[in-house]
Amino acid sequence: MRHSALPCSIDTALAEVSGFEALIKKNPLCHHVSVEISPSKRQISISTAGKEFLGNLDSKLIHQLGSRIWRNLDRAATSKLWNEHIESDLAHLLEVALSMSESVLRYADLGGVRHIYGLTSPHFIEMEQPVFRDVLVKSLRELGITPGEKVSRTPFGEVVEDFFIPEQGGQVGLSCKAVYGLNNGYSSYRLNWGRIVLVCTNGLTAFENMGRDRWIHNNRVDIGEFAATSVEGAYSHLSSVEKQILDARERAIDYSMLDQFMTRLALANASKDRVSARLRHEFSDTGPNEWSVSQALTYLGEHEKAIPFRVRDDLTRLGSTLLEQPLAQLVASPAVTTPAGFYGVLR
Repeated sequence: MRHSALPCSIDTALAEVSGFEALIKKNPLCHHVSVEISPSKRQISISTAGKEFLGNLDSKLIHQLGSRIWRNLDRAATSKLWNEHIESDLAHLLEVALSMSESVLRYADLGGVRHIYGLTSPHFIEMEQPVFRDVLVKSLRELGITPGEKVSRTPFGEVVEDFFIPEQGGQVGLSCKAVYGLNNGYSSYRLNWGRIVLVCTNGLTAFENMGRDRWIHNNRVDIGEFAATSVEGAYSHLSSVEKQILDARERAIDYSMLDQFMTRLALANASKDRVSARLRHEFSDTGPNEWSVSQALTYLGEHEKAIPFRVRDDLTRLGSTLLEQPLAQLVASPAVTTPAGFYGVLR
């Protein structure tokens, strides 16, 4: 998920969010509900007890409403079912799921129009973002992790803060972003962890995010305990990656296997030439082993601006995968296609 940088401080950014949420109103769905959907406008109208609520059908709201019909499905699966039913019985299915459900519509009353902010259970526990951050920062400081200066926002309006993690003296470091959730029933508070490979010749080469831990709106998990458990898991992962790097350094290159790998790369010829050139550089620098292949791919993914962004992201992921499985296993893996029928980075 791409973030947009914010020019303000973290305190200002969180104050703006909590100030807006202070204006959010609630309407429990204790009566019959009627639903109208406009696929062309990507809007939904929910009416109950003489009040009408309008919502823009982005992926978040589709997942949130659809999960009331189809339980325990991810966003993609819910969206697929939503689209299958939208021209037939979707409005009816939503009416049955929402009527007298006691779910709570959260909305902003703007200019006389009630705009849907989210849908929550009646037991949802609100958390003010500045309050959460105060406890989180205190807990992380005790573990040697301190706030950075970068502040950004997700496409869903969540504020994101980067944290500084001291190096541990190994080949791999950690990156950490705190995502401050919203009180809309969909957005959780998260610590997103990434791993950074520290290599003198390459500078900083980041792998894809290795995972995230969520604090969902409840009072069963103490925020400090959440932070400590998340950090412990991240450092444990760091130790595993150090071992994976050592193992990859010991796997000498099978050039026949490398040729098969290059043949399967779904890249333009110019991009393949850049991969070959970077491989030669890495082999000269750190030896003809699978760690060098991993480094070549992640370097290009992070630094080669001539390669399209989506392709660079694929190369970074592929370089990361090479630490988790040998080259022979990766080459033997089946090709993956997107729902639209396009190949991934390996065809």
